[in-house]
Amino acid sequence: MSKMFVNFFSQKRSEVRKQRKTIEEVLQGGPSTVSKIAEATGFEKNLVVWNLMGMLRWGVVEVASEEGDELTYILKEA
Repeated sequence: MSKMFVNFFSQKRSEVRKQRKTIEEVLQGGPSTVSKIAEATGFEKNLVVWNLMGMLRWGVVEVASEEGDELTYILKEA
């Protein structure tokens, strides 16, 4: 397992839910990259990536396109 994300696995579920809710609020404003989400939320980029991977896994977000060297994420429509 990557040491980059080890700390995140020991978080309480309530913390993860708060983080993902905050990321969802940013994405409600439209497509966004990891850098833009990190800037808007104040979260570190690796925390944003970790949450987005979980959100992708559970079908909450999807990759919309590429913007420069980064992927652009959007909320998945129900």
